[in-house]
Amino acid sequence: MRWLPSKTLFYDLLDQQADNIVALCERFRDFVEDFTDPTAKQAAIEELEHVGDRLTHELFNQMHATFVTPLDKDDLAALASSLDDVADYVDAAAERMILYKIEEPSPESRELAAYLVTASQEVSRAVHGLRDLRQREAFTQANQRIHEIENRSDEIYRRALGALFNAPGADPIFVLKWKEVYERIEMAVDKCEDVANVIEGILLKYA
Repeated sequence: MRWLPSKTLFYDLLDQQADNIVALCERFRDFVEDFTDPTAKQAAIEELEHVGDRLTHELFNQMHATFVTPLDKDDLAALASSLDDVADYVDAAAERMILYKIEEPSPESRELAAYLVTASQEVSRAVHGLRDLRQREAFTQANQRIHEIENRSDEIYRRALGALFNAPGADPIFVLKWKEVYERIEMAVDKCEDVANVIEGILLKYA
């Protein structure tokens, strides 16, 4: 076990995870905005999810091999896991759209995807800022924006479910397919909020 890590090792890995999340969410937004060749686009999303898995695995390996880490190990684990969860849920949403042979993304799925990209960008800014915890106001603003995005996403999610279940003559199978897709997009946004909550806790502890 190493006593001290390299100066930026853990921050580098977290930054890479956050950047990968943004790329993945942008790919998902493009996937629902332009639903041509969806299988290839879903495969590209899945590959980015695998990249995230490798980064998460590497961070945990480095964490267990290092005695002193720049942030509390529980905080590092929570950050890495929440970032990985975002990737997992986005990948699951895209995968189900292919598995369930969705013919065309709904307007609500496009709205949710747009908010998801914005949330991931705010998460990335906050994660990149962890190297300097003195910028408290910047963290506070990013966290507030993430919470606002999550609230708006909740509203769209509820509206989407209402439209599904209350549509005249709704096909139950169609409803169940879209319900699963919406749930996974909304959970990805929720996990962005989880990252913000972990960072808020780190600020209280270290700043």
